Amino acid sequence: MNHEKREIRTGIRNILISVFVISFFLAVILIYYSMLYRETREGIITRGELNAQMSAEQIDNYLSKGIDTIKLVSYTLDDMIHAGKSNKDICDYLVSESIAVKSTTLEGASAIYGYINETYLDGAEWERGEDFVPTERPWYIDAKAFVGRVAVVDPYIDVMTNTMMITFSKSLCDAKSVVALDFSIDPIQTVAENINVENESEIEIILDQDYQVIAHSDKAEIGKSYLQENGTFGRALVDQLRFAEGDFFEMHYNGSDYIIYSTRVSNDWFCLSVSNATNAFKKLNSLLIFTVLIGLSIFTILGIVLVHSNKKQMQFAQLSVQVVEALAAAIDAKDHYTNGHSDRVAEYAKEIGRRYGYSEKKQEEIYMMGLLHDVGKIGIPDSVINKPAKLTDEEYEIIKQHPVTGANILSKAKELARMAIGAHWHHERYDGKGYPDGLAGNDIPEEARIIAVADSYDAMTSHRSYRDVLSQEIVRKEIERGKGTQFDPVFADIVLQMIDEDKEYNMCEH
Repeated sequence: MNHEKREIRTGIRNILISVFVISFFLAVILIYYSMLYRETREGIITRGELNAQMSAEQIDNYLSKGIDTIKLVSYTLDDMIHAGKSNKDICDYLVSESIAVKSTTLEGASAIYGYINETYLDGAEWERGEDFVPTERPWYIDAKAFVGRVAVVDPYIDVMTNTMMITFSKSLCDAKSVVALDFSIDPIQTVAENINVENESEIEIILDQDYQVIAHSDKAEIGKSYLQENGTFGRALVDQLRFAEGDFFEMHYNGSDYIIYSTRVSNDWFCLSVSNATNAFKKLNSLLIFTVLIGLSIFTILGIVLVHSNKKQMQFAQLSVQVVEALAAAIDAKDHYTNGHSDRVAEYAKEIGRRYGYSEKKQEEIYMMGLLHDVGKIGIPDSVINKPAKLTDEEYEIIKQHPVTGANILSKAKELARMAIGAHWHHERYDGKGYPDGLAGNDIPEEARIIAVADSYDAMTSHRSYRDVLSQEIVRKEIERGKGTQFDPVFADIVLQMIDEDKEYNMCEH
């Protein structure tokens, strides 16, 4: 009976351990997935921000040419009105200035015209029809509404040229006269199309304040009024835009996920960079499902093997170590410039602990800490961790986040909370100049001080992209120099003793 009870308790314990290991495995996968998801999402948002701001800047520069031109023309016309110049003189000026503007200032600019001294004057000497009433035209009405400022009249499609045009107009000194200038906004369409050429999953859209399409990566959309449509992508986009609280928003439409970044052009147009994030997120979801299924399959097979084994407890303990070792190998595989780094650090840390007087149980614990000390590198983008060139200050700050990230991952599992010690503080220095917390001396946990010197030793005795393994003499000098500053003197002395005993220099990456 007692034997049966022991078997039951052993079985229950093994089941609980199995559940814990599987839960830990899934937690690591989910945390890794969430980091990749956040990194992917932030990358799309950042790219959208850059596209939208770059487009807005180019559009602002283009529009400013028209604004500056109409301002300069209005200053001259004000002087001519004050001087009592005749309409013929004023018309001659508009003709000559129109020629100059079209040839030297604005690509696609038309003639300068206006209602001056109660007469319509045109720099192109255009003959107006009998039904043409200047004071009823939008350019005149808007200029009168914005006295003293340049009015930007809503774009329109020129029926003669089928070109999208925009008008700048400004009232003159007599409060009755108005001068105006039309010019093509084709260059703005070019801006939108260039964004689409560089990335097919991105759309650049320019809307005016009434949500009419000024420019679009797809020319067929130009001139549409999205606010007047029903059940279209454009209407859904505008509905989200009108109530968005920040610079970017997300939208699900017709089975696809979009991230939209919006910025304003100086004349209150909207410059939108729309990114279809569906494919990027689908790849992440497929990776997550595949990894979880593979992991569960492995654990299921191992569980069946363990159920039929007479040494279940010992084998499961070995399995737990193997799982952690596999995780450490995965971490090292993420960094192209390290191979077996975590395993070697674990071995060195265990030997330092043995010589220091740790019990076997304590030695195994610090071995596990060594295996998992770099688990936080899971959260570092591959582009940073494998960059062959010198890191920028911003990239180095990203690298410095891995101790805290690792500690957060390990602290999620109660049974592995102590493992977080090595991950969190292995980059602290004995003199207090390390990171992330700037701890010094005995304030740094003992295990972290051991892993710190083991980590540095392996870094010097391993191959790197920019150098080979350092000589044993140089390594010894560096450890000696770091005593009391970078390293705990006690553990540094133990490593120096290990170096002196290693006559064949076996403690290095081969």
